[in-house]
Amino acid sequence: MKKRYYVLITIFLLIAFCVVWNIYDNQRFVVTEQTVTLDDLPNSFDGYHILQISDLHGKYFGENQLDLLSAINQLDYDCILFTGDMNKYEESDLLSSQAIFDLINGIEKKEMAFWVDGNTGPFAIDMINGSCTGNLTKIGKEIEESGVNVLISPVEITREGESIWLVPELNQTDIQMNYLEMTEDMFESTEDYQNVILYGQELQKWYEQLSDNGQVKIRVNHYPIQANMTQADWDGLGYLDYDLSIAGHYHGGQLRLPFFGALYIPSPTSGIANGYFPKQNEVKGLNQIIDMQQYISAGLGSSASISFLDFRLFNTPEINLITLRCHK
Repeated sequence: MKKRYYVLITIFLLIAFCVVWNIYDNQRFVVTEQTVTLDDLPNSFDGYHILQISDLHGKYFGENQLDLLSAINQLDYDCILFTGDMNKYEESDLLSSQAIFDLINGIEKKEMAFWVDGNTGPFAIDMINGSCTGNLTKIGKEIEESGVNVLISPVEITREGESIWLVPELNQTDIQMNYLEMTEDMFESTEDYQNVILYGQELQKWYEQLSDNGQVKIRVNHYPIQANMTQADWDGLGYLDYDLSIAGHYHGGQLRLPFFGALYIPSPTSGIANGYFPKQNEVKGLNQIIDMQQYISAGLGSSASISFLDFRLFNTPEINLITLRCHK
């Protein structure tokens, strides 16, 4: 009887510890550092630092983001990538977006800051029927006025006469299906249709310019490329010859178990079934997909369709400092 009592007390204390620990852990964050070696990286970019901020989901770290800002403003970085899902839900109004604007406005060094949309707000890029018009939304204009560039088309970064490229999603299949093959009857107005077609033609020109041009190209997207991608899949979709992909979305699995890792990621091609019990090297950090490396941030916030699961379990929030290195 006494043994059973001690067992129950031990279980209770263990559960209490886990609850208290995770409440504490959800309120803090770490800076996760990663070195990525790229074969064709120009010498002038050796040691180039990229700060990635992902999946904030409306969360605050200190009053007006002061804890997060204190850490960011002490870091040495060359550019910032905001990789989507900064609001809790899909709303894109300023009130719903206050957490990310408090963060952006408090960052001191943002001369080279870039934004891509996620699957929650705020949405900076105007979309119709899954196609981009090439225009910014009202909130997108606010983001740019706050000092962050919305990555609608590829951006060349130059140093000492050498270049690397930051590239939003750009593959031949997407350009054809969501732009060049669209017909006017799919849109409410001729203007919308023309904007989509013109933007698709612009994307096609970028694709042709960047394809196999020998320069380092970094894919910047909220969504990771599926880890089980084969060479045939890659060629069939017509991806650019990316050297590195930087993404978020998975939250590091959000709910993790000690000594095991993530229980689920929103990737139907990973895990036993529809993302459950994924391969742990696909969840966060650096992995290899064919000839491209991919870095996935575990992000800062949480989300869930079931409200009582809207927290991170044994999964410390993170921002990411990626250092590019030449292959020597």
